[in-house]
Amino acid sequence: MIEMIQQSAIPHDRYQIELKLDYELGKGKNTHYSISTYIFIPSSLGISEANYPKSDFYRDVKNYIRIKTPELSLRDLTESDISPLKTIHQIVQRPNWYQDEKTNEQIIRALKLFGAMFKSSLREHLNLVELRIKTAPSAETRIDSLVDNLIEEFISQSKQISAKYRALYAEFNLPSVKKDVFLAYTLVDEYLSLLVDESATELFKFVSQDYKGPGQATYLRKLNKIVEKETDHRLSRGYGSILKPNDANENYAFRASVLKKYVASVLYLATDAQREGKGVEQFLLALAAGISMVFATLVAFYFQSIYGNFTFPVFVALVVGYMFKDRIKESIRAILSDRLHARLYDRRINIKTLDGKYKLAVLREKISFIQESEVSETVLAARHKDPFADLDNEGRGETIICHTKDIILYADLFQKVFEGLPKVSGLNDIIRYDIHPYLRKMDDPFEEQSLLENGELKTVQICKVYHLNFVSRYQSVSPKIEKTYRYMRLVLNRQGIIRIENVDL
Repeated sequence: MIEMIQQSAIPHDRYQIELKLDYELGKGKNTHYSISTYIFIPSSLGISEANYPKSDFYRDVKNYIRIKTPELSLRDLTESDISPLKTIHQIVQRPNWYQDEKTNEQIIRALKLFGAMFKSSLREHLNLVELRIKTAPSAETRIDSLVDNLIEEFISQSKQISAKYRALYAEFNLPSVKKDVFLAYTLVDEYLSLLVDESATELFKFVSQDYKGPGQATYLRKLNKIVEKETDHRLSRGYGSILKPNDANENYAFRASVLKKYVASVLYLATDAQREGKGVEQFLLALAAGISMVFATLVAFYFQSIYGNFTFPVFVALVVGYMFKDRIKESIRAILSDRLHARLYDRRINIKTLDGKYKLAVLREKISFIQESEVSETVLAARHKDPFADLDNEGRGETIICHTKDIILYADLFQKVFEGLPKVSGLNDIIRYDIHPYLRKMDDPFEEQSLLENGELKTVQICKVYHLNFVSRYQSVSPKIEKTYRYMRLVLNRQGIIRIENVDL
């Protein structure tokens, strides 16, 4: 299995699926990956190349490309020398640090990076807590102690991290500190408070529902206290991101969304998308025009040599030659264009630093509708096709879309560009895909049916669902690593996404 590429999929909302691909940097100068995703679509949904062209597919896809968040444990965020919090503390100890423009930019970047890393560390910590709780045998005290350690670590470290960050308030709340620097500090402060609040609430849910250890009541009390303290902190600073019962909480949702984007902006990269092969395409079109012109010219010369100039046969020959010239040009153009597009990708995306100074990677992608006969046996086997798939499609088979990506990461440039930061190990490719085109020809999502049970007639509701099956093939070209396959099923009805199922292969 290629552990250098990780995939996750979640419903972003009712009508968008969010796919996240992690590309790890290899040890060589360049790291090269190839990913092909096959989407198997029921024929009843009426999706075809004619009514769902490439331009529509790319319109429905939204890409975010960013560097992978550097990873540190909660404890290391305050103790490690490579933590952005340590960097901030060191900067504000310098005399007159606020007068240097580059230092101001550095500290704003460090503030955002600390917020992003704190979010990542909390997520990994809570995932481990949930895993330990849910996989623990009912009578296993050793697992209970592991969970206890993780919960205590969250409680102690979240307090310590918040305290160390907020101790910087006096350093930034000065007339000499620029407004954008102070604003960055307060925005990240609010973001950290929301992260601790939400994580404590989520952990409270885990402990109350799944943890049955002797310290349950104590942990619930401490976690509740953390939430109360963070709420009081945001109120005292006038941040406004306060959840209220019996309220639409519009302001909370808006501020939380803006803060998330603001902090994550430190990780995002610039992208420049271009259609691939424009120069080659123009050359081939010119070649087709040249070949057709050669034919027309030869016809004209031939008839002129026999009948002379300004004769009726020459006139007819010129007209016929022009007619065939036009058809020859279009035929050659179509043949060359088809062969060109079969070899080239639809577009090339240059991935650069935000200032455009360094090109860190090149991503190429293309979309194609293919026949089942063009799909490899390995992919079809991974699809786990069963007789019901053919019955559902009335024996016509499924419509298959192949989305291919090819990415090259310039590993040596990563080391140069992000020197001095915690280790940057690769890129995140976040894809949001709008599934509206698949919903247009679906039946009503619910219908009623009579059920006779124990002599009593009842009415039950039936949910009409459709399956989109995704099979992804991952290959590391450089370094060379064996291919691996992953299978995911998207369950839909006319109202949108119901769930995502990951199928083991």
